[in-house]
Amino acid sequence: MNLYYAIIGDALHTVRKTKNKYSWKSLVFLFFTFYLLINIYALSGIIDFFTGYNILAEFEQCLPPALSGKFPFTIFLCTLCLCIIYFSIFFKAKYIYIYRNYKYRKGKFFITYIIVTCLLGMALLFIY
Repeated sequence: MNLYYAIIGDALHTVRKTKNKYSWKSLVFLFFTFYLLINIYALSGIIDFFTGYNILAEFEQCLPPALSGKFPFTIFLCTLCLCIIYFSIFFKAKYIYIYRNYKYRKGKFFITYIIVTCLLGMALLFIY
């Protein structure tokens, strides 16, 4: 979790230095929600590729029929990612603690996280 908070802290410092001071929360919130969703799909694809076990299909079977299908399931996962990001960064102003305790690394952690996530997403495209 410390590495994840270091990435978030680097993103907080980077976005607050470069963007409007009023919209930095929404930018960080949307960035990490989107990249977490890509990570979930990529991790599921990698598990399916190496083991043949499709964890998202198993998870989708446990949901009500209204959430079956690719688009409603993606919306459900996006909502789940929104909740995870909210409770890990913004609940009880945790971002203040992260901002103060994790130093600015000139965007290196944040950019590395984005690149690795995009590479995992592209690997998912090649797998499927």
